[in-house]
Amino acid sequence: MHRPLDDTDRRLIAALTADPRVSHAELARQVDIARGTVYSRLDRLEREGVIVGYGPELSPAAAGLEVLAFCTLEIAQGTHDDTVDAIGRIDEVTEIHTITGPGDLLVRIVARSNDHLHEVLQQITKIPTVRRSQSQLALATDLSRSVAHLVSGA
Repeated sequence: MHRPLDDTDRRLIAALTADPRVSHAELARQVDIARGTVYSRLDRLEREGVIVGYGPELSPAAAGLEVLAFCTLEIAQGTHDDTVDAIGRIDEVTEIHTITGPGDLLVRIVARSNDHLHEVLQQITKIPTVRRSQSQLALATDLSRSVAHLVSGA
């Protein structure tokens, strides 16, 4: 169980969200805390698993992956871990969620084209434990927020 984020944590996260490459000295100046506090706070947030990375955020379309789809899968009972493992080996699958309601898994897929998406969906449906699939193409992404946006109040 994590302790709640306080205002200083949220301000640090907001500053990092605005500029992930900002120096610790600049973070200290922006958040108005000591550099040592920046180091210790970031270390704790990383250790507790709140901050899980600082990698670049890419635009799928600009990276040549212009098609976004979501696929709901029904799988054979008792095969969750094996199915997730098999789907996770497909590079174009960017997220797998265990869900409630119709279906068992919700899979987010990026692809270069509709033909490429079709190939990816064929790979998924060839997995022996996948019983049924239903796919939806995203026509536009009208809003995309990160958890950092939510917790920082940005």
